[in-house]
Order: sequence, then structure tokens, then C-alpha cells
Amino acid sequence: MLHRTSLSHTDINHHLKGVGHANDDDISLSETALLIAAQDQKTSSIDRYKDHLDRLVQDTKNLLKPITHNRKILELNDILSAIETVLYDVHGYEGDTETYDNLENANLIAVIERRKGLPIVLGILYLHIIQSLSSEQSLFAAGLNFPGHFLIRISYGKEHVIVDPFDRGQVRETPWLRAILKGFMSDQAELRTEFTQSVSNRNILLRLQNNIKVRLIESEEPEKALEVLEKMLLIAPNEPAIWFEAGTLQAYLNNILAAIETLEHYLLIEQDHRGLMEASQMLQKLKAQLN
Repeated sequence: MLHRTSLSHTDINHHLKGVGHANDDDISLSETALLIAAQDQKTSSIDRYKDHLDRLVQDTKNLLKPITHNRKILELNDILSAIETVLYDVHGYEGDTETYDNLENANLIAVIERRKGLPIVLGILYLHIIQSLSSEQSLFAAGLNFPGHFLIRISYGKEHVIVDPFDRGQVRETPWLRAILKGFMSDQAELRTEFTQSVSNRNILLRLQNNIKVRLIESEEPEKALEVLEKMLLIAPNEPAIWFEAGTLQAYLNNILAAIETLEHYLLIEQDHRGLMEASQMLQKLKAQLN
């Protein structure tokens, strides 16, 4: 946890390196997302935004307090209703359906300022509230490995629901999940168990950054896309696929020495032999350019 202070680019990179070596349970999802956002926004402090996250939690607790006073035991619908009221009514958050691909929709600070964003960023806010409540309730929440649309599973006692943070925390049933999946992938796509498995805090951060990287590549900004990949490597230094993608992009940008170093590291850590041949061939071509 960071103290209230002004942050430099170096300070943030140092923190992200710590995230890269931390156990997943020790990663603060919301704080790390704020730090990445601050670096992108060139903001020297995240204190005001951390205070806002605390306010979301406190407002939710304030709504739940009279219910527990009267009934002692909360129901899951009480919790969902309180979060919906605080996040979407009191503070005015919404999914950005009009300018969905706007890069600000993937930046937590910009989302807090604009009150609109992508499913995954609204999901980070939703998870922050739930995780802050979980110490007082038998409550658990996790992001899901669902393609194309970030969703959250909430467990409370014996109840389990999947909610959509992009649409006011609406509960999503199997027919909706199947329809969205077919729309995102193909009519032949089927709802598989892996799509509703929980993902780690680190993977949520990587998925968030991947959203930004994809948009930068689509807008033909490879230098900025490489900067995003470098952040991803700080967060997940043991992910071979990111090393390979970074090396490939460095080669495309004619950063030959950097590409060679990156791809050599990839070959050291990759355990799936299917990717080794392509990387080895690329490495040979890059080294030949130095002769």
C-alpha cells in the first residue's frame, strides 16, 4: 500500500515491479489500476482517486447499515441493490456505449472523472466495493474468464450470481451468456466451463492493458503499444506470450538489439515447444542483420 505522496514515473514502475513478484492475493487491484492510469495520464498523485474509492465503499456500508440493524442478516439482493444505488445512481457510473473504443474508457482515473468506461474498469470499481465488504460479510467476488465482456461472479453463503458491471450490475443468466458469446465469437460457439472460471487479480490487470494495446495497434500506434507491453511485463514478468509479443513489436520497430534480448529471454522461459521455432527463426534473422 502506497502512502499519500507525489509519485514519479520511476516510483510507479518500482511499484509495478513489486506487483510482478507479489502473490496474487497481495495485489491491490484498484490501487495498481490507479497507478497505471496515473502514469498514462501523467498524474503525480492518486490520493484523490483513492479517497473516491473509499467513498464508494462507505456509501455502500451506510446504505446497508439500517438493513442489518432491522434484520441482522443481509440478503444477497440487499448487497446488490446497495452497490447498484451507490455506483450507478449516486455516483452516476455507466457503461460507455457511444464511444466504447475511446482509450479513456480503459483508464481508471479517466473513468472516475468521466463516470463511464469499459466493462472491465467498471468491474474493478465493483470488485473494490465487494472486496471491501467481504471482511464484514461471508461475501466473495471474482472476475470471470468470459470472452469479450468482463463479468463478475459473486458468492454469498450458498448463493452464486454472475453480474454485469457494464449494465448496472444486472444478473446474467445462461441464455444471455450464450447469446453474447455467439455474438462475440461465432454462431457455433458454445458456453464452456473455462469461460466462467475465476481469473486472478494479475490477469484482470493484464486484460485491462490488453484492451489498450489492441486499440493502439488498430490505430497504428506501435510505439505506444510497446509501452503498454512493457507495463504488462512489469506486472507479469513470467508470462512468455508477452515477451514474445514485445520482441515481435520491437523487431517491427527496428529496435534490433532490444528485440534480440527480449526474444532470447522468451526462449529461456517458454515451456510450450509450439512457439519456440517461430521465435528461433526470428532471432536468427535479427542477428543476421547485425553482421
